[in-house]
Amino acid sequence: MIAVSVVIPIYNQAHLVGRTIEAIRANSLQPIEVIIVDDGSSDDVRSTILAYESLTAFPLRLLEVNHGGPGRARDAGWREAIGEIVAFTDADAVPDRHWLENGVQAFSSPDVGAVEGAVESGGGKPTIFTHQVRNRFGRQFMTANMFYRRSVIAEVGGFKSPYREDSDLAFSVLDAGYEIVFVPTSIVIHPPRQENWRFYFAKANRKRFEGLLFRNHPETAPQYIPRFQPTELLIITGELLALLSVVWGSWSLAAGLLLLALGMPKRLADWLGDREYNSREYLWAWLMTLILVPVEAYYHWTGIIKPPAVHKDLRR
Repeated sequence: MIAVSVVIPIYNQAHLVGRTIEAIRANSLQPIEVIIVDDGSSDDVRSTILAYESLTAFPLRLLEVNHGGPGRARDAGWREAIGEIVAFTDADAVPDRHWLENGVQAFSSPDVGAVEGAVESGGGKPTIFTHQVRNRFGRQFMTANMFYRRSVIAEVGGFKSPYREDSDLAFSVLDAGYEIVFVPTSIVIHPPRQENWRFYFAKANRKRFEGLLFRNHPETAPQYIPRFQPTELLIITGELLALLSVVWGSWSLAAGLLLLALGMPKRLADWLGDREYNSREYLWAWLMTLILVPVEAYYHWTGIIKPPAVHKDLRR
């Protein structure tokens, strides 16, 4: 069986990572090591890891780096790994019992440079301010559940961006001519995580890093990330027309409201999904969508026009 190293970045999640370690302990295929990369946490990650060291059959290693985002942490982690395959997951994720076994089996050909597993949002009750992710059909390359040949990561130069690092590495592997196989039976559960409204603005700010993807992968990135979103155009134009109605009159207001009526439902449906909410929270979602859509568009296009500068060595 191929030797697997598991890399887990962590930032202020010492209270959650024990659940992840326990799930890996219960896996049908045991890794040769698990590397926890502490991305400058302010909580006591070290004590949590020490408490599990004597309980695991595999070496549990703690690597500490200065805070610089998950891309920097993951880059430091794989460089320390010794396994032929490097499996990535998150400190708040719960791998299925057959996660590693099913993922590793897909490396049946040297042409397969990476394997993408499924991500489910199980456990907990999602609200309008919970962060939750799913990947049931592939083509998202979430590092909550990704496997890479270590030699392939080294060949393409590792992670090059502190954020959107998952897509950047996957696109580099595809650009190099390797295949990425999706394995729906290699499952990681990513329970909803409670956040607040500030989280969504921080997430919008990180859309700047999409510019790096289009710059570094001009042919591959457009196949997976849209430059233009019709709903975004409808909402922003509708907002502008509604505001300009003070000058242009009622026709501008009517046109603006019509465009908003066409663009808002899909954005709201994507956000609310299976979340639990009341009428007040529904109104909050409307207001937040009206604000966030132009903010996200601003950062998206700012990043495309002038991608953020990223140091070549993310580990510094």
